[in-house]
Amino acid sequence: MTTVSKQREGNYARLMEPPRQELFNMIQGYKTTQALYVAAKLGVADHLVHGLMRAEDLAKEVGANSKALFRLMRHLAALGIFTQDKSTKFGLTPLGELLRTDNPESMRYSAIFSGEENYKAAGNLLHSVRTGETAFNHLYGKGHFDWMAENTDASSTFNKAMAQTLRRRGNPVESYDYSGRHLVVDIGGGRGDLIGSVLVSNPTMEGILFDLPQGSSEAQSHLKTKGVQDRCRIETGSFFDSVPAGGDVYVVSRILHDWSDDKATAILANIRKAIKEDGTLLIRDSVLSDNDVQGSTLDLTMLIMTGGQERTESEWRSLLQSAGFALTRVYKKEGQLDLVEAKPDKQPPHRR
Repeated sequence: MTTVSKQREGNYARLMEPPRQELFNMIQGYKTTQALYVAAKLGVADHLVHGLMRAEDLAKEVGANSKALFRLMRHLAALGIFTQDKSTKFGLTPLGELLRTDNPESMRYSAIFSGEENYKAAGNLLHSVRTGETAFNHLYGKGHFDWMAENTDASSTFNKAMAQTLRRRGNPVESYDYSGRHLVVDIGGGRGDLIGSVLVSNPTMEGILFDLPQGSSEAQSHLKTKGVQDRCRIETGSFFDSVPAGGDVYVVSRILHDWSDDKATAILANIRKAIKEDGTLLIRDSVLSDNDVQGSTLDLTMLIMTGGQERTESEWRSLLQSAGFALTRVYKKEGQLDLVEAKPDKQPPHRR
């Protein structure tokens, strides 16, 4: 039996553990998060791409203590992230491959983001539950987006992590039918991964990427790599003040869940002022259902990091009505974030 096969057998055995051990493994999960973070931050997987390496040699390449790195690698090998042979050389497994920077399915920056300010804020979850306040604000003295405006490295990591999440979970916005549509506006579009993909798939459309200056700082070069820079202009500003007008499709991907209902309504109200009367609003976010582990995990992240929340379909409907939109359809597909479609409502906005 190969090393990888043994590791997979061990993973299967863990699924059959009694409740006490299963709970213990959950309790210990914070160590796994940090172990993956350290391996990702050091770029370990990038150095293993050419073959097996001893911890001593790997430590020289990544700038680490060889004995400590060996212990880290041994633990991650036991989890199936890396392989370890009898000569104590380490290599990549399919999971470890996903920590390579150049892997098209890479999750390296997701691991880094989860292990830095996100991880530290999660240590203050008790404060959030007791007070209802945002743990990140309590820890750092300001909101996450304000903090990133002053920390460009963290902002870059965040943008790359969000782009990796976009690739990992599938993109219902890309597969949406844009027939008869001419101008798509991506609100909070970051470096342009989403709007770039939409424009590549719809060569007759034009686009506007709208974000804060720090959010869109890498957009020009990224849109150029997609070959759509001539069809997409970049505008900067705050969506709490206004958004570009005249689009017939507005896309809001993983934005509204960052904010409380009052602030989310303010964003939607500005989109309502800007959108054409026959336009379409597409919201790429979770639509919570019962026993939704992934959605409820994201909801805790919002509680900790931004003060926002994930929402059920009825909560989305009410939120949209408060800003002058009518929810028209929810698209749900396994392995993807959900997609909420809305249209400008002809009725007066329903105030919450």
